[in-house]
Amino acid sequence: MVDLRKKRKRKSPNKGRFIPILPSLLTTLGLTFGLASIATSISIQGDYSSGNVSEQWLFNRFWWATAFIGMAVLVDMLDGRIARAFNSESRFGASYDSLCDLISFGVAPAVLLYVWGLSDYGKPGLMVMLFYVVCTALRLARFNVQFVNKEKRMFMGLPSPMAAGLIFSPILLLSEFQIMAPPFMKFFYLFLVPFVGLVMVSEVPHRKFPRLARFGPFSTLVAGSIIITALVTNPGAVAVVITYCYFLLELGRCAWKLATKERLREKESETLVSDKS
Repeated sequence: MVDLRKKRKRKSPNKGRFIPILPSLLTTLGLTFGLASIATSISIQGDYSSGNVSEQWLFNRFWWATAFIGMAVLVDMLDGRIARAFNSESRFGASYDSLCDLISFGVAPAVLLYVWGLSDYGKPGLMVMLFYVVCTALRLARFNVQFVNKEKRMFMGLPSPMAAGLIFSPILLLSEFQIMAPPFMKFFYLFLVPFVGLVMVSEVPHRKFPRLARFGPFSTLVAGSIIITALVTNPGAVAVVITYCYFLLELGRCAWKLATKERLREKESETLVSDKS
């Protein structure tokens, strides 16, 4: 009878159970930005073919098409960190993130680049666009397979967000300053994009960006303020500097390591020959 008199306490909703879905919500936001970029690029193609658009309108639309991909990159940098911070990493989250990255960093940059300049080259331009998307899909599929044994300090191959940055950042810079792209730049993309795709699917190790928290709270605050100010005032220039410096420095580092290994092999072979003689 005593048990019957006890009042049942209403269970308050556990706020902690909503934390694991935060990374997936951010991933969905990044997917939305990628789809917005694709929609903007398609609208550019449709309106530009009518011939009733101005250069100002064209620059504005290309800026937004590239800016949406940049927003997706920023969101992609947050969802993984939040998942690791709350210890909510899962196979589902990794697979969902890779599928969204294929749209945001594979299909969206390819459609943007095709509308911006590759469509002028007909079938070769279409082939370059498709090749880049396929390489992005292979890169992300390999990441899913290696989810358990993935490298903690190094990426295996060029990360897809950085590959997308190599493509959209120059277009963002030109649209920001309202500069018409020279013909040789569009022709250069015919060779740059396949090379970027091959580096993505290669086994060349790429270092991760250092965490600002390692430099102390005050230094992190100063560095973060500089980065935020630069992104707000000159997003195109910052994107070009970060992506291309990272790409060139990592390629140079790998080339230096290969050259050093080759020199060591030559020295070892010379010492073996001298010992035998």
